[in-house]
Amino acid sequence: MIHIVFQQNDIDTLKKAIELDETLSGNVIQIKDDFAVGPLVNIFSEEGIEVRKQWWREVLAGGDYDGSVDTGEVDDDRTVTSLVEKLNNDTEEIIWIWAAENKHDVSGYYWLINQLKNYQGRIFILYLHNLPFINEKGHIFYPTNIFEIPPKEFLKAKKLARLITPGEFEVDTDEWTKLCNENRGVRTLEGSKKLV
Repeated sequence: MIHIVFQQNDIDTLKKAIELDETLSGNVIQIKDDFAVGPLVNIFSEEGIEVRKQWWREVLAGGDYDGSVDTGEVDDDRTVTSLVEKLNNDTEEIIWIWAAENKHDVSGYYWLINQLKNYQGRIFILYLHNLPFINEKGHIFYPTNIFEIPPKEFLKAKKLARLITPGEFEVDTDEWTKLCNENRGVRTLEGSKKLV
């Protein structure tokens, strides 16, 4: 089993949950780019990828992350290539995509799902949309990020894993294509998985 998350803090939280429940055992991989911002035209082509990298270079110039675009630390395309290799080499391998109701996770999900459509029947989603959880103080809350969920609550969350349907692969990839072609600089979450 391979777990996919979209934020660094999600990794630590999910690893703590795995320690509590070995049925969740598997690698935790992060898609690092924030696809809720920046250019997306031709995002799956070399030209589109380079346009996006150049945009990040300009955004990060002069700050703490200046020059980080070219270090190879963030290379989601290489990450997806590695995922595809694992899926091809092990026909029993499955992927669980963890996403909370925020523009970062949803945008990352759309970007990723476009590249995994050949693996229908092996890709699961755990979309934590409008689901209540119990926080450390025993109060009910609705998380907008995976890392907000206490590790022990993942035992409940794992029951939400479901296969991404063929219809979702079709509709969600069409939705992503539409968003890419709009070429807007910022995407916001309107609700559920609706980005505008």
